[in-house]
Amino acid sequence: MVVEMNKGKILVVDDEENIRGALYDILTDEGYSVSLAEDGETALRMIRAEAPHLVLLDIWIPGIDGIQTLKILKKMSSGTEVVVMSGHGAIDTAVKATKLGAFDFIEKPFSLETILKSVAGALAAREEAEPLAPKKPASGPYSMESWFSGPSILAAGTRSAIENAAKRNGPILITGPVGSGKEFAARLIHDKGEGGRFIKVECDSLTDENYRETIFGLPAKGAGWSGNGLGLAAQARGGTLFLDKLSSLSLKLQRKLAKSLTDKLPASSEQDAIRVIGAALEKGKNVPILSKPLAGYFGGASVTISSLAERPEDIPELVERLVRGLAEKYSKRIEKIDSDLIDSIGRTVFKGNTRELYNFLELVVLACEGVDLTGEYISIAGKGSFAPSHADEGKNEKTKKEKAADEAAALARTGAGQPGKKLETRQRTLKNSVVLCGEGLHSGLKTGIILSPLPPHSGIVFWDISSGQSMPALIENVRSTDYSTTLASGDVVIKTVEHILSALHSYRISNLLIKIGDEAPIMDGSAIEFCQIIEKGGIEEQDAVLEPIIIDRALSVGDPISGSYLAVEPSDGFSVHYFLDYPQPIGEQDHFYSYESGSHYKGTIAPARTFGFLKDIRVLEEAGLASGGRLSNVILIDDEKVINTPLRFDNEPARHKILDLIGDLFLLGRPVQGHFIARKSGHTQNIAMVEKILESCARSGSPADKYQVAGGGKA
Repeated sequence: MVVEMNKGKILVVDDEENIRGALYDILTDEGYSVSLAEDGETALRMIRAEAPHLVLLDIWIPGIDGIQTLKILKKMSSGTEVVVMSGHGAIDTAVKATKLGAFDFIEKPFSLETILKSVAGALAAREEAEPLAPKKPASGPYSMESWFSGPSILAAGTRSAIENAAKRNGPILITGPVGSGKEFAARLIHDKGEGGRFIKVECDSLTDENYRETIFGLPAKGAGWSGNGLGLAAQARGGTLFLDKLSSLSLKLQRKLAKSLTDKLPASSEQDAIRVIGAALEKGKNVPILSKPLAGYFGGASVTISSLAERPEDIPELVERLVRGLAEKYSKRIEKIDSDLIDSIGRTVFKGNTRELYNFLELVVLACEGVDLTGEYISIAGKGSFAPSHADEGKNEKTKKEKAADEAAALARTGAGQPGKKLETRQRTLKNSVVLCGEGLHSGLKTGIILSPLPPHSGIVFWDISSGQSMPALIENVRSTDYSTTLASGDVVIKTVEHILSALHSYRISNLLIKIGDEAPIMDGSAIEFCQIIEKGGIEEQDAVLEPIIIDRALSVGDPISGSYLAVEPSDGFSVHYFLDYPQPIGEQDHFYSYESGSHYKGTIAPARTFGFLKDIRVLEEAGLASGGRLSNVILIDDEKVINTPLRFDNEPARHKILDLIGDLFLLGRPVQGHFIARKSGHTQNIAMVEKILESCARSGSPADKYQVAGGGKA
């Protein structure tokens, strides 16, 4: 069978390896050229570099989610067609994707016929539209001077060297690490000169056989330069010949090039008015990787550019100037850059120097929906973690023993169980972005969440993946406590938040972006998979203190005699004693839980599942618990027994009530230090207690911001 090749370039973006592999096999068999990416950040880098004709894009991917990737992609490359894929989609997501420019929306699992039909249709639509589409100018960094801005002595030295070099006619050598802006320095020197063309030579493409013809237009060794315009040097007459990546040449070829430059373009010659600028990497501090003859040719003047790691004090000004230029480039109205965002960027390692910083800020600006550039947009733009500059590289993952020691040390810092000590610890986020998909409690529809790191003092923030609007996880946003806790702010409504918040509370994750549909996945009715995804993402302690809310007086809500009741009293740690008194087969049961660590919560509370009575099946169906006949996300109980699943604990219902309470309490924005006593209480009493705790704080004269991590709203 003969397969027609090169039918089009397709990029497949999906975090599931088996999906990527299957689509690769299907599409390459059909003659397409296929590339693969597992997250949005990687995809956007590849789109910038490879310019694919079509992108097959999953919605639920870590870091930059599918909707954000689609928005940014269309601004970067409007002619690229996109087919959005999701096994956890909804009508509003499909509509959103279409409005943003997606050609099609297909649901997983998809058939071979469906995917091939959609791909063919998208590529045909692109071919029809291509002649009509205006050619966009190549997107380059705005304001080259910005790359060398900053108050450091090193930055000032680079600026001064560029000014001095621009006054010379002889050869100039620019050295610096990858991504530091050597070409931009060369262009600045050229622009400050007397005009002419700027001709760039990529030295990594030169060989012993072609370098003479490429640069000097010499078909044979020994012939003189005729100036016939065939070589790049002739094209640069009256302007600048820029020899980039000199370090890539072998020493032998460097010596040959040095002789040719000396013979054909002598350093002192003004006959042809060609300024030669070379760029090379450094071997150590100020030691170019060049042969002696080539270094000698460029010995007259030099410009040295330092890495960002050597001048961290320049980063705030760099960020502000680059963001300002990018906002203008993409017609964004950004009025304020949050100081915490700049601090977080300053603590991040940019191995690619200013180039990597620029590319990252481009995604941040493109992701920004409002006039304030805040910390959450770092996470939306896919920077997996805010790595401190002193972070060790290349180390293996910690062993279980080391992790246990770290957790024990963190627990010791909290003072748990130590009389008179506060549960004080560091603020925490995740090291990496992670994805979890499942079904909604109320809707029964497929949904998912993407957890992404946030800088200190950001709080827990929900981000509606369809609308692009955010909402802090705070008590002021509680809309409903029927069967689960629902948050709402403006047009954003997020249901069933208590299980994920319970796990975050127990792992002391205080700063996190939760990208979500309109409902958190219920999974199996417990919080165990939320614990697993937190551990998969890894926990990172941040350089900021997390203080608890300390209960200093007894508080209570409900009826202690015959109804639902919840009380709290001062304690040196966090604990809950929950009592249930239900008809058989539940009967009377209780459980006492005292916080020790996230892993202790994972083993004792997180596995406990939601429960309900068979006689209330109509209510369960209305709530979505029995949607599609799937009952595995709830413990069903009739008049005699549990009918659909073995219990994980004898007192599993009581433990699940504790799980819900821990989640609802985290709407305070901080962990709580106190002992809770509960009897038959649920979400309504939990939320009432949160409000009472805040009222008590207000009466005691404590400042409101002491009790809120998130900047999205104060209680």
